[in-house]
Amino acid sequence: MSRLHDLERRIDEKLRGLLSSSSPHQKRELLEVHRAVLDDVAAHVDTLPRGKKAFVHSLLEVRILLPAPELRRSYELVFLEADALARDIRHRLEDQRVELPPQFAVRVELVSELPPDVSARGFDVHYASAAASPSSDEIVEVLFTVIAGTAQQQELRLKKKRINLGRLAEVTDAEQRLTRQNDVAFRDDAPAPNSSVSRAHAHIEFDPDKAVFRLFDDRSAHGTTVVRNGSVIPVPPGPSKGVALQNGDEIVLGQARLRFDEIPVSR
Repeated sequence: MSRLHDLERRIDEKLRGLLSSSSPHQKRELLEVHRAVLDDVAAHVDTLPRGKKAFVHSLLEVRILLPAPELRRSYELVFLEADALARDIRHRLEDQRVELPPQFAVRVELVSELPPDVSARGFDVHYASAAASPSSDEIVEVLFTVIAGTAQQQELRLKKKRINLGRLAEVTDAEQRLTRQNDVAFRDDAPAPNSSVSRAHAHIEFDPDKAVFRLFDDRSAHGTTVVRNGSVIPVPPGPSKGVALQNGDEIVLGQARLRFDEIPVSR
């Protein structure tokens, strides 16, 4: 039996008595969130030459969404008690023979709410270094130039740790509640290729450990790719380590395109 299956069996045994009066759906949700966190962490493993694997992030901050106060005990049992989730993450990486940083640490907390763009999956993981986080001044300013499609602004300069890309400046749900704000926003009333851009299409995050921006696809309908020197680089949908961007890269959202450039710091 693999260690992952053993972990799930252990969690199931822990919950059996506690949730005996509850529906199997609740137990399944807990197991799914637990497995999804481990998969998200595993997706951030870097493959080095000669097949070696390394994990460059020395600090993981995991926030688990607690959907209701009466479920706190079951969530504590699965994620917090005896550092359960932190231990399971370490075991998962060790099973894959991943080299970990010397000061590798995992912090886990239960929270009552998460940002709208990640709340649906029930958790959020922040990957960082145990050293002091870089100040916002260390984030590089970038320029986006729309090549195909019609955005709110055809050129836009931004200096942010996270940049959302999608259709509409503000995305709402069926009840008109705000769920996401797009920094690079393609217009909803414009003709193709705008219709191929999902409302919550993709996002870019600044990676302080390597001082690069990484592009992630937010499970868009028509996919995300990067065009670099004639080569097409697909961006995996969902949890992944993303694609590190370079100056002059073209980001393709469905059929819309925009150019990414870092702005040199003036001395």
